[in-house]
Amino acid sequence: MALCLVVEDQELQRRTLEATLRDAGYQVITAGTAEEGRRFCRSHYPDAVLLDLGLPDADNGLDVISDLLDAAPLTRIIILTGHDSVREAVEALRRGARHYLVKPWDREELMLIVRREVAAGLSEAIRRRDNNSEVFWGSNPEMRRVATHLERLKASEHTPVLIEGETGTGKEVVARELHRLSQTLGAFVALNCAAIPSELLESELFGHEKGAFTGAENRRRGVAELADDGTLFLDEIGEMAAGLQAKLLRFLQDRKFRRVGSETEQFSRCRLVSATHADLESHLKSGDFRSDLFFRLAVVRLHLPPLRERCEDILPLTGFLLERIAKRLGRRPIPLSPRAERAIVTHSWSGNVRELANRLERAMVLGSGDQIGSADLDLDADTFPSTNVPGEILTDPARLRTLLDEEKWNLAAVARRLGVERHHVTYRMQTFGIERPKAQ
Repeated sequence: MALCLVVEDQELQRRTLEATLRDAGYQVITAGTAEEGRRFCRSHYPDAVLLDLGLPDADNGLDVISDLLDAAPLTRIIILTGHDSVREAVEALRRGARHYLVKPWDREELMLIVRREVAAGLSEAIRRRDNNSEVFWGSNPEMRRVATHLERLKASEHTPVLIEGETGTGKEVVARELHRLSQTLGAFVALNCAAIPSELLESELFGHEKGAFTGAENRRRGVAELADDGTLFLDEIGEMAAGLQAKLLRFLQDRKFRRVGSETEQFSRCRLVSATHADLESHLKSGDFRSDLFFRLAVVRLHLPPLRERCEDILPLTGFLLERIAKRLGRRPIPLSPRAERAIVTHSWSGNVRELANRLERAMVLGSGDQIGSADLDLDADTFPSTNVPGEILTDPARLRTLLDEEKWNLAAVARRLGVERHHVTYRMQTFGIERPKAQ
């Protein structure tokens, strides 16, 4: 569901706009000052902003346009003002606003503009996504926030980044996307801290000299050295032993390190991107992870939401993955059957994007039909009951609208009757363009 921000100092106008947008099916947050608007844009990344230029804390309302776009570059700004000025309208559009409406605004005209701008913003996000990116950003606000941060980080080649999220959410894929956007001269080098025995991890990280320990028959460069002028990605950073944490902290502070068994200092100008599925802050309290290292690693923290919280993106993401898998296998993409779609939307996805990609690849390799069925995905046990009535309702806009009417548009009650989570109902309403009646 698209998110709109209303920045309006007059309470009656603010409440009217909020009610109008909510009736049209949008999520809405409101601000009464320019500063609140800036703060909400930095934290929520709205799809559209309805901005009044006559705000009490802005000497020049036009300056607020640039501030909001700096905070959320992909947002679409619609000006609502009581001042009908051609010169001001031209300047507002020059600074990045998409429309300039004079109060009193017409509801139908405003909603038409909002719908067009939200759709255009989504198209722009998809265009950016498809520009050689391996990441499917979709329309989820958390993912849009991550995308915006990457756009800003690409110009800061040495700022450390910590990526948090459950296993399978795509932390390494996002790290590689940051490396691609940064256009650094060096390589992207990854090391999984949980996959290397603790006694060997220092050697993998910083390298070793010949004879440094039993089996060290030759000098070997570590990943920190190999990633010079590039990106060093340390996955499962929470598994690193305390002794090595201190050495990594020193490396972060001055970019210097010593190979195991060497007295000579080396230097690497790589950006360090670390990732974890664990709650590192709880490890700080237990003493398992150094607080000074945590704050050095987490100069910028990015959180990737689990797939179950990205319901609006599941089917578009499935199409994105199918295209990528088909291209890699040298085949044409195979569409999903309606039952497979229902199974995908209602599955819990504990393994997140990785689980979805693996199931899709297996279905494409082993399937024999012209469609991917739920059985090909091994999701039969997760689909609706054998009568399949809930599934049919969720794929039939007329029957879904009838059920909404029966439950007086109580989405929680509809979800209970269908045996699904509420966000599945919301997603289908958005897909079918079903809007809550004004009287409800």
